[in-house]
Amino acid sequence: MRKTTLVFAMLVMRPVRVEDCDDLYRLAQMAGSGMTSLPANKAALKHNIEVAMESFNRLIRDKDDYFLLVMEDTETKKVIGTSGVYARTGSRQAFYAYRIMSVTHYSHSLNREARSGLLHLTNDYTDCSEVGTLFLDPEYRGNGHWLSRCRYMLMAQHPQRFAPDVIAELRGVIDERGESPVWNAIGAPFFGMTYDEADRLCGVGSNQFITELMPKYPIYTNMLSEAARMALGRPHQQTKRAMDLLLAEGFVYENLIDIFDGGPLVRAQIDQIKSVKAVQTLEVTFKEPEGDAKAVMCANRSLDDFRLVYEPMSVTPNRVSMPAEVGQMLNVREGNQVMVIE
Repeated sequence: MRKTTLVFAMLVMRPVRVEDCDDLYRLAQMAGSGMTSLPANKAALKHNIEVAMESFNRLIRDKDDYFLLVMEDTETKKVIGTSGVYARTGSRQAFYAYRIMSVTHYSHSLNREARSGLLHLTNDYTDCSEVGTLFLDPEYRGNGHWLSRCRYMLMAQHPQRFAPDVIAELRGVIDERGESPVWNAIGAPFFGMTYDEADRLCGVGSNQFITELMPKYPIYTNMLSEAARMALGRPHQQTKRAMDLLLAEGFVYENLIDIFDGGPLVRAQIDQIKSVKAVQTLEVTFKEPEGDAKAVMCANRSLDDFRLVYEPMSVTPNRVSMPAEVGQMLNVREGNQVMVIE
């Protein structure tokens, strides 16, 4: 039976493990092209898992930290969603994006004005933290909002591990043939490969070719196809909900787009993210929810054993009451402190 509504006491967020690889591969196949942080390649996935496990167990900040969280169905023991944070963009090579600028030319002799957009290659978002790798099995639709927000709980708990600015890069428009109009107009003539080929190379970490072959001079948008112009700064159909969630958190679109598919990039200051500002630190009491109980996000205070659930609980100014079995899911005891977002 398809699960189309939120089901309590079943799902928990936790750090990724080696044994999750097959489930991640299944999710990657569902995600399709354009999601380079979740490649349908088991060797690349295993590498990402190893990096994430090292990051969760590292005691001090490292520029290569990558915190990959997974949503587990505790009844089936399957991973049904992913959500991640990169500590720093451009840690090993420049992080490129196109900034969409406006340019106006005026001819006095013809009394005519000509306007165009201009794509200017930039490194403006280098050294930011980046949220990404967001994907949910469609059968669990209805849990995407807290799958996305769990990253902010992690960042609020360990701010020293992240940069002051946080960005998100969303997939761009892909047409019904699986092609990117922006890539076909800009990337393909310089790289000599299809969008899928470039996507696969980036997914397995082979992205040095970007620095080597990407055109460095500004590009006039008037010279692009209409399909490419229409796709600039627009999210993929499957990514629109993710962008809505980011904008609701306080992220802002600043006319920067992905150099491959033209998808939008958005940015926020970590201490201004809505969920980060909403976090409360409360003491745990084991007690069945009462009439005033409501679903809240609740996480333990660990990094290497991070756990987060979205469950009905009773919240007072200093305490949060939850069933003992929920406390077991969080790996907390009575009297421990937890972080809560109502």
